[in-house]
Amino acid sequence: MKRMFVFALLAFITLNLSVDAAGVFANKNNEEFKDIYERKLPQTFHYKYDYENLYKFLNITEKEYKSEWNNGKTISEIAEKREIYPQQLIFYFAEKQFEALDHALNNGEIDRYFYYDYAISFMESDIIEFINRNPNNKK
Repeated sequence: MKRMFVFALLAFITLNLSVDAAGVFANKNNEEFKDIYERKLPQTFHYKYDYENLYKFLNITEKEYKSEWNNGKTISEIAEKREIYPQQLIFYFAEKQFEALDHALNNGEIDRYFYYDYAISFMESDIIEFINRNPNNKK
């Protein structure tokens, strides 16, 4: 019985100390990351693709691009035909999107947490989907 009491007392003290420590840790983090809780939400960002610059990057005229696009070619396929490979396209679009994100961040349209979240969570999949789709593709 005495052993059980000592065990219960030790468990109680351990739990009580860990709760106090967790409370201090949470308060410290709340103060450090106060700007996270004070964010203006919702925030949105939509990258508008610049086709004029894309034509220059692909070294193609608008007429050639539209012809291939209307025949069902994806941007990735159009680029590969010109020896520009998917990784290069991804880097190109990532650079352009980072430029647009930087502009939005500097203008206060988005905050740094949205910037990080977008860059980590959405950018790559958006780019890959964009370069590999074509509604004209009948495959």
